Amino acid sequence: MNDTKLKDILDYKFLSNLEISKGGDKLAYKMTKANCKDNKYDSNLFIYDLHSKENYQATDDNKSSIFTFDKDANLVYKKDSTDEKDTFFVKAGSGVGHKYFSLAKDVSSIKWLKDELFLVKASEKKSKEEQEKIKDESYFKEVTKLPFYFNGAGFLKDEQVAYYFYDKAKDELDLLVESDPTTNLTFCHINENLDKILFLKANNTPNGVMELVEDLVLFDVKEKKVETLISKEFSYSTARFIGNRIVFVATDMKKGGINEDALIYSCDYDGNYTLLSPSDFDMAFGNSIGTDARFGTSRTFEVANNKLYFVVTEFEDSPLYSIDLSGNITKEISSKVEDFVVAGDDIYYFSMDKDTLYELKATTSSEPLIENKVNTRVCPIETFDFESNGDNLKAYVILPKDFDENKKYPTLLSVHGGPKTELSDIFHHEHQMFANDGYIVIYTNPHGSSGRGVKFSDIRGKYGDIDYDDLMKFTDLALEKYPQIDSQKMGVYGGSYGGFMTNWIIGHTNRFRAACSQRSISNWTSFYGVSDIGYYFATDQTAGDIWEDFDKLWEQSPLKYAKNVTTPTLFIHSDEDYRCPLEQGIQMYARIKLNEVPTKMYIFHGENHELSRSGKPKGRIKRLEEIKSWFDKYLKDEN
Repeated sequence: MNDTKLKDILDYKFLSNLEISKGGDKLAYKMTKANCKDNKYDSNLFIYDLHSKENYQATDDNKSSIFTFDKDANLVYKKDSTDEKDTFFVKAGSGVGHKYFSLAKDVSSIKWLKDELFLVKASEKKSKEEQEKIKDESYFKEVTKLPFYFNGAGFLKDEQVAYYFYDKAKDELDLLVESDPTTNLTFCHINENLDKILFLKANNTPNGVMELVEDLVLFDVKEKKVETLISKEFSYSTARFIGNRIVFVATDMKKGGINEDALIYSCDYDGNYTLLSPSDFDMAFGNSIGTDARFGTSRTFEVANNKLYFVVTEFEDSPLYSIDLSGNITKEISSKVEDFVVAGDDIYYFSMDKDTLYELKATTSSEPLIENKVNTRVCPIETFDFESNGDNLKAYVILPKDFDENKKYPTLLSVHGGPKTELSDIFHHEHQMFANDGYIVIYTNPHGSSGRGVKFSDIRGKYGDIDYDDLMKFTDLALEKYPQIDSQKMGVYGGSYGGFMTNWIIGHTNRFRAACSQRSISNWTSFYGVSDIGYYFATDQTAGDIWEDFDKLWEQSPLKYAKNVTTPTLFIHSDEDYRCPLEQGIQMYARIKLNEVPTKMYIFHGENHELSRSGKPKGRIKRLEEIKSWFDKYLKDEN
């Protein structure tokens, strides 16, 4: 079997966006592949017929976007978008699709409801005059709100969207409700009778600052009236109808700050709510296990069988649970759920493992319905448990190809982002690339990571303290258990929070011979004013106010200790990273440069915080090339 190489990521088939027809006869999903020549990604829709077991491609234009099934389990998808209209096609079976309808709107989502009725979210098409005005005024930005930009979305605009019923039989578009900068409505769920819709309403202060709590609102379709059920008490993950009740997942952030795990509540139509999940059901909702080998969106919540189904991160795994209106919780799938749909008693889901990308599985089958194996060498991952700061942690060690117990190997300590994410044993291309090239790769999930409850993930005011202690203790233990690790040829790297920790580590120890800090935080005092989340994240995570506790923020800033750095360090940042803005990397780079320590920085134009996961193909390849070259130079003594 061939080694896992740097450019293999260009050949991976990324599956995502799993959907199921109303009768449970067909599944639809996106398949995305990198197109390095055009420096983009090509996406097409596929259908898996659950009766015939046939899996076939439904589109071939490489630009698939939104889609849904109709009443006859035919695929309806947006085919074209012009300045005048969006055109939808319909496809029955494996035949050729044909035009179904057009809407003089810019449609961003569509969902079939019943008969020939669809729920549509759309905005108005811009006239040529409006487009010209935008072009003419592109040399400036008017900023009146906070945040005024958002990572991946760019500078925010006061755009108005609306929700409609579209009746295909009558070719009529019926306006339900508009969402503008005043109302700020986000759709959650529509009930079975199609007469009530749940929305979340974002809140802003009178001076245009986004607040961290939303309103839960109920929209009456017949009266076209919005009623607030719960105002400014929670930050919500979702809200859904089950029978004559509303179930919502939310946190008041009083116990663990903005990273606090949510709880599940039940609510009536007057806004009276009670806790539905046990008070000790301390779960991190969603799959927060990091990898660079997934692409596209996945669902965390779904309602079926009068229950709420949900994915959580539990220790280093991602099981699927359900809860009913009596509060009974059932573990439906025990491990490795990435996306899912429910059809009666059957659950279909995407799963990822040590040597696979997303594969389609079913609870009724012991074998994958669609295989998606990694067709290159996957080096073995060993684990061991250890105790640190009063908790049990799991350690991961990826041994290189052709591992020889009598040899010494250069080794990389990889630190995940977040901090409230984690790493596990699922396939990670970057890690496997290094292992196939003769590196040992080690990683763990220090305090601050997800999957172990609020107490474990809450490191407010402890950045660089308890987490650094965990990582150094882990490194010491790895050296004891694996004498093949060359202690003189160790590197450390990570992105986002992992970049923060890389910056922190090289300012507090010289045990690493080389480092790579990516999309990092280096200075909490300046991060406060420039990040899209900085005005609340910095205060929350440092447990200090920049005006009242400046020294506290500075004490937790890696930049304070950058004068101590002797480790050759590579910096990687994107100029449209609004989560950890470019100046954060530049500050560390500048200080280390002044230290007369070898350092280099790569700035990726037009990329954002997601460079390593969904950046353009050429940028992702260049990033990997330069990281590998840097570590090869200092840990393998290669020029």
